[in-house]
Amino acid sequence: MKKSSWFTGIVVLILLFSMTGTAGAATSSRSTGGDSDMYSYSSSTKQHTLQGWYNGIQSGNGNVLSWLGIPYAQAPVDELRWRAPQPLAASPEQSHDANRLPPVCLQLANGQVTGSEDCLYLNIYRPHQQTDNLPVLVFLHGGGNVTGSGASLEAKSLATSTNSVVVTVNYRLGLLGWMNNPAIHTGRAAEDSGNFALLDQIQALQWVQQNIHSFGGDADNVTLAGQSAGARDVLVLTISPLAKGLFAKVMPLSGGMTTSTPAQGQAYSNRKLAAVLVSAGKVSTEKEGLQYLQQTDSRELQQTLRALDGKLLVQAVGSVMIRMSEFPHLFADGKVLPAEGFDVIGKGSYNRVPMLIGSMENEFNGFAAYDPVFMNSFTKNTWDKATEKQFWQATAYGSRLYSSFNADQVADKYSQDKSARPIYAYRFAWGNSVNDLKAPAKYVAATHGVDLDFLSGNFAGSSFAAMFPNQFYKSDNEAGRIQLMHQYRAYIKSFLHNGTTNSREQMKWPTWQQSGQLFWFDASNTKAQLRLIKGTPDYNVLQKQIRSSLTAEASATVWDKVLKGRFFIQPQY
Repeated sequence: MKKSSWFTGIVVLILLFSMTGTAGAATSSRSTGGDSDMYSYSSSTKQHTLQGWYNGIQSGNGNVLSWLGIPYAQAPVDELRWRAPQPLAASPEQSHDANRLPPVCLQLANGQVTGSEDCLYLNIYRPHQQTDNLPVLVFLHGGGNVTGSGASLEAKSLATSTNSVVVTVNYRLGLLGWMNNPAIHTGRAAEDSGNFALLDQIQALQWVQQNIHSFGGDADNVTLAGQSAGARDVLVLTISPLAKGLFAKVMPLSGGMTTSTPAQGQAYSNRKLAAVLVSAGKVSTEKEGLQYLQQTDSRELQQTLRALDGKLLVQAVGSVMIRMSEFPHLFADGKVLPAEGFDVIGKGSYNRVPMLIGSMENEFNGFAAYDPVFMNSFTKNTWDKATEKQFWQATAYGSRLYSSFNADQVADKYSQDKSARPIYAYRFAWGNSVNDLKAPAKYVAATHGVDLDFLSGNFAGSSFAAMFPNQFYKSDNEAGRIQLMHQYRAYIKSFLHNGTTNSREQMKWPTWQQSGQLFWFDASNTKAQLRLIKGTPDYNVLQKQIRSSLTAEASATVWDKVLKGRFFIQPQY
């Protein structure tokens, strides 16, 4: 499989708005209720919203109702490129088909640009039954905030197993979703933040508040979840004042606390826009491109930039491989995100909700496998002893840091608020204890994204199954794997329904505040293995231990080449 296919798989698996914009939407509280409360859920594929009737589909032997490709905002194209998402006009009598997945947002896949700028859509899945007021899970996909889509989570089995309404969301990516640059400023503070993708997510959450009742969901019991980059987005939305009241709980999986400064965003976007202007034939050199950005009349400049071929903007970013310096985003602008970043948590100035925080035992293995230092050995499975030793050092040390960054350090930071709601954290280790995982599959056991397969239950359609046929998910590990899936999803179901992870039938999972421990999910070939482990949230201690254990030669490769610049080491570079 090509490198870009792996990267997509691993990362997937690895407001002062315009008065016609979303200012009111982003700041309204759940307590206001949804405007579609007049529409009640009926157990059918046809449901009513403020924007009309949506005709969905039955699937899963009739056990699941799905509505695919419902727009939650106007298409952000032409004059709406690099604008806050604009709400849709009310059209309650129109009828729409919602029976196919929407286009992905413009991105690179297999080295080619795919998707559309007209991509602000969501998908809804729920059990086919009469019950309404079900808990709602809104899921933000991974992909480094440059790739991915809502379709990356196969949600039908998840909806039925947790008896919930699951909503997956597309939002703008790359420079179209994250660009802080004076060239496109409008004078509206939220738009000028450059956090367009976050504004999309806020708009989608507001759409859920207004309309999810029609699909049998409880707007007062929304859990905002995400994986990888989606989890990092979830975490910043907990500190965004514009997201207040739009969710009741959060579930970030394998995503730590990262932000960039507006100045970093501006410097990066200037370089990229200058290069795009060269590619578009507007200027001859990047130096001329920078001069064009600085000297051109603002009206003409905005017209030029909004007319650029979106493919050029996608190609300018490329792959980021979990390095913030490769793609600064999540700008701490002082409006959408507080200028102090996550330091507001200690003051209690954030959206205080229960949290379920996930991480993998071998978070870094997949990224290390496709690092230039190891990629040739991994893809060809031709290791010499020295290179393989350095690989295992890089993955062992990188995963200790990355796993802690994604869960332990997050739990520790939020627990500094003495009034924090319950915080639960886990480490997922499937693949480490099963027998007969052979190369190359053994190199990515328990890596970034594996827990999503257990969340969705879609082992057959998994990227890992596609990349390692008959090597990863095999018949001889099915019994333990399925048992683990059921136990894992039982805890998730409890959290979605009531904000805790405990029931009489399950092993007790204490909060981080009570224990400083994480819940360990693993399985042998035949049986789930659950226990508690001690957290390791102190990055400085971890780094010191790792650096002292490396020889000078190993440090030159493992630390200075493979780990250097990763955002679990430099979250604000």
